[in-house]
Amino acid sequence: MMLKKWLTSVVFLLVSMFSNALGAFVGVNIGTDVSDMPSAVDVVSILKAHQITHVRLYDANAHMLQALANTSIDVIVGVTNEELLGIGQSPSAAAAWINKNVAAYLPSTNITAISVGSEVLSVIPNAAPVLIPAMNYIHRALVAADLNFQVKVSTPLSTDIILRPFPPSAATFYSSWNSTIYQLLQFLKNTNSYYMLNAYPYYGYTKGDGIFPIEYALFRPLPSIKLIVDPNTLFHYNSMFDAMVDAAYYSIEAFNFSGIPIVVTESGWPWLGGANEPDATVENA
Repeated sequence: MMLKKWLTSVVFLLVSMFSNALGAFVGVNIGTDVSDMPSAVDVVSILKAHQITHVRLYDANAHMLQALANTSIDVIVGVTNEELLGIGQSPSAAAAWINKNVAAYLPSTNITAISVGSEVLSVIPNAAPVLIPAMNYIHRALVAADLNFQVKVSTPLSTDIILRPFPPSAATFYSSWNSTIYQLLQFLKNTNSYYMLNAYPYYGYTKGDGIFPIEYALFRPLPSIKLIVDPNTLFHYNSMFDAMVDAAYYSIEAFNFSGIPIVVTESGWPWLGGANEPDATVENA
């Protein structure tokens, strides 16, 4: 099934247990690796027509970065998984990447963050040893260019690395990733950055094997007999999305870190699936 179209109405929902002043916003993810991609100028016109103020690019596409200039749209650019190894082994490669894909477009294009890799621990776990070095090298390159206060560095992670996400209050990261996660959280804390989370209620719903009602996964009102309650905190959850975000917060707290906000960098629901995926429909998406 196709979860990511060229312009996905997914979220950049900024949430924080620690500060309501951070606010909330919704944006879109844009991938250019498709055959029927509209021109960058047309894409930006669509964004402006729908008053989209935040965008995440899966890469650092030059046409998109040029088209986003002078729009005031906040942009996250991406170091792809294919680029990760080279950058994680070479500070000079990181500096060259920053010069080419960030410094060259600022301040006209409002680049506010860099996502280093995507779901690295889940998709390419063998590359985990270079993930934090790559983030450090990218950050040092930003410091050298005097851009580190304007541009944050993080890495989108899947909820798959969280062991038993429900109840959220008991959630923890898989212990096999303890060293990497600790280094990541220390980096985010030291650089005043945020944790990037890819949270798909669809997968939480299907992996629940019927435990959770579909209304819970689709932000629909729950009948009183189907209330979802964390037995440890007695907190009532109206949506699986909220519970997934809280599971990430509690997992972070288990490492004795606080004050690190979470940005949900991907979410969504598939509009088409196989014969064994009856809930992947246009209506649900």
